[in-house]
Amino acid sequence: MSRAVVFNGDETWELRDLPVPAPQPGGAVLRVEATGLCHSDIDHFRGHVHTSWGGAFPSIPGHEIVGRIERIDPAAAEKWGVAEGDRVAVWDIVFTPAGHRIYGHDFSVDEGSGLYGGFAEHLELLPGSMVYKLREDVPADQLTVFEPLSCAVTWVAPVKDGDVVVIEGPGHMGMATIVAARAAGAANVIVTGTARDRFRLDCARRIGADHTVDVEAEDVVERVREITGGAMADVVIDAAAGNPVTVNLAMDLVHKGGHVVIAGMKDRPLEGFHSDWIPTRRITLHPGAGLDAAGAVALINAGKVPTAELLGDSFPLEKFEDAFALLTRSTPGRDSVRVALRMS
Repeated sequence: MSRAVVFNGDETWELRDLPVPAPQPGGAVLRVEATGLCHSDIDHFRGHVHTSWGGAFPSIPGHEIVGRIERIDPAAAEKWGVAEGDRVAVWDIVFTPAGHRIYGHDFSVDEGSGLYGGFAEHLELLPGSMVYKLREDVPADQLTVFEPLSCAVTWVAPVKDGDVVVIEGPGHMGMATIVAARAAGAANVIVTGTARDRFRLDCARRIGADHTVDVEAEDVVERVREITGGAMADVVIDAAAGNPVTVNLAMDLVHKGGHVVIAGMKDRPLEGFHSDWIPTRRITLHPGAGLDAAGAVALINAGKVPTAELLGDSFPLEKFEDAFALLTRSTPGRDSVRVALRMS
């Protein structure tokens, strides 16, 4: 049996025991070692899923999955280039005959084995999955950063050598974006946040940010102007979740002819956006969309990612409630740059 956290879609959850299946033809069974928690898991808990499939309930959440191949069909082993016992990162997209779906969001626990999310001791890897071998000398919970990093390495596509990059939002996606921007050649990285983000802004400095700005204590536009000698940012990456005001701020932080990447999911529509900014200042907008798990894993395996600094806090599965409280920033007196669950 496999223990699993199950979300009901109405801000309730339960711990269930589910049978572990045999691998399907072209598939495998993963023994989950660790899974990172994400802001999208909070939305999932509340009954809202940001995927094209639309989500399913009740379901096992968790899509930042690292584990070991426990059993694998020979055809899958040949196709994926892995063997039983290998540690792998799981790309959260799986291509099914009905279209692509997302582990940890799009599968009901009542469908098939139900083990299609990372908040469980096992994950059934379906045909159409993709996995990537990970290094053995780093704890699994640290390696779960591969998933936010797989997004961040696509977000920094406009960044060129020597660029000034502003990253809005020092959450776990913003932290991953610092690493990705540095790898892309950014010469000056500025991270913005609020007074509530003090702990995270301090961490941003440790993992590669040159400057941090508390937007509640300083005029961030003037501060970026001062840092850049009036040139402003070449690229602004909005990695902030929640309040959409950061989109408008990004337009003020970028120079004429610069690039703005809209990535963080917002909790309401944006007001006050002036589309004239785009043609009159020749600003190019980019969607913060896309995944490059292979690129992220390559950076990690090459030792170019400060995985220990990016881990944040890690909890065993039975302490899920404590982990989720920290994720939702509802633990008095505590904050964390990331939160992960350990299964083994």
